[in-house]
Amino acid sequence: MISKYRLEYNRDEDVYYVLSDEKINCPICSCKHMRGKGRRKRGVIKTSGDKILLIIRRLLCGNCLKIHHELPSIIVPYKRHNTETIENILNNEYINVSCEESTISRIKSWWAVMQKYISAIVMSLNEKYQVEITAVQKLPQIVRALANTHLWPGTRSALTPGGV
Repeated sequence: MISKYRLEYNRDEDVYYVLSDEKINCPICSCKHMRGKGRRKRGVIKTSGDKILLIIRRLLCGNCLKIHHELPSIIVPYKRHNTETIENILNNEYINVSCEESTISRIKSWWAVMQKYISAIVMSLNEKYQVEITAVQKLPQIVRALANTHLWPGTRSALTPGGV
């Protein structure tokens, strides 16, 4: 996950290129030798309901040989709607949200399970390293912290109610 980036619109392709201003380390082995391994498309639904297509960079770790994607903070991994939409739903601000009721319900259910997962991680960090996290953080900061420490669940159904 990256927070320092810019989106550059390509009118000919009707896509936004995510251009990073950050130096990325491998989230698995902390290796500093990450090199480009192509790009991939990632669709996102904006708060207005408009769909945009992002082109994100794929990076290969020179040490563990794992491929990682450089996700901007407007994306929550494995979610179609952008971070702003999800935050609005979680804050019960539906006026600015262009979603169906079923989508709102699924996002709220997902977050209820995700909060338990995050709480367990925080308790584990507190026990192991005597680190206490008390500040309420916004969704992009939570997502970034979990994704960059390789603690974000790797599958779509991992933290969904009734997921297999």
